[in-house]
Amino acid sequence: MLLRDRLSGIRWTLGREWFGVWEVRDYYTTLEQLAKTGSEITFGYILMVLVSATLATGGLLLNSPAVVIGSMCVAPFLGPSRAVCIGGLFRDRRVFWGGLVKQLLGLLIIGAGLACVLTVALQASVPGIEVTPEVLLRAMPTSRDVVLSVLIAVSAGIAASLALSADPHIVETPWDQVIDAMIGVEIAISLIPPASVIGIGWAFGRWDISRNAFLLLIVNVLGLDIFGSMLTLFLRGVRARYLMLEKAIRRTVESTLAALSATQLMGSKIHVTLLSHAAANVNVIVRSREGEVISGTLAQTIAAEIQDRTGCRSEVTVEIIPCQTYSTL
Repeated sequence: MLLRDRLSGIRWTLGREWFGVWEVRDYYTTLEQLAKTGSEITFGYILMVLVSATLATGGLLLNSPAVVIGSMCVAPFLGPSRAVCIGGLFRDRRVFWGGLVKQLLGLLIIGAGLACVLTVALQASVPGIEVTPEVLLRAMPTSRDVVLSVLIAVSAGIAASLALSADPHIVETPWDQVIDAMIGVEIAISLIPPASVIGIGWAFGRWDISRNAFLLLIVNVLGLDIFGSMLTLFLRGVRARYLMLEKAIRRTVESTLAALSATQLMGSKIHVTLLSHAAANVNVIVRSREGEVISGTLAQTIAAEIQDRTGCRSEVTVEIIPCQTYSTL
């Protein structure tokens, strides 16, 4: 019996450590929000794609690796890549297809289209515009370039997911924006240059260049989104059921608070920290009007409701903040 209990404890510890991300506040709902935001096509996204495609086209035609690298620094493709990855893992078709459409719209329509227009305009006004080695590099002239390009794409996808899972507490701090900026450059290496080469090939009438660059782009997108990002998060233990558990706990707390007066619910916040697939810390911040009385057993009531409705053991902390309201409206 003792040996069996020990083995059971080891299995639980290994599962807790490797198959799921624990002890990070609102982790799975934060991932969901990142995915939803990344799947939305905004005016700012379109402008950033235009700028990055312009820089990439100029750098490719100038045969300048430095300028091409500059285009990667402003390319906004981390968001839609994460939307595809996380949307797929969380089985959210709207987010998954939204991220994929956003990616392909930016790359094939805006990026390649602008590259074609710019190249045609430059051919008509500037002498010496021709296919450069930087362009040919993205046209996959050798099997070596194909293999290395795939390796780079998959590695960039792995890096994007490890930034969210290897040190998951990063999502709680402002430093995640710095990490995102660096990872975004790595992702753009595999996306914006070949997209621009597609348009340059159109402008020169070199359909072989456009075709090969398109194939390279598709392979890179698959490497980034599926074999890099999605597979890494899947192996790390990110699952839709943990997102559902976080949401179920939050809904349970909300329904319990709903028994209170509407004024007590004003501005309330609920934070859920999963400790395992069956345990959680729950922090509830309730803002109440001065003079209102809230039951001293509220935390106990919430914990009991969570246990009954989700089967999850929990430690519940309730912070009650008295508020004053004054209006001259």
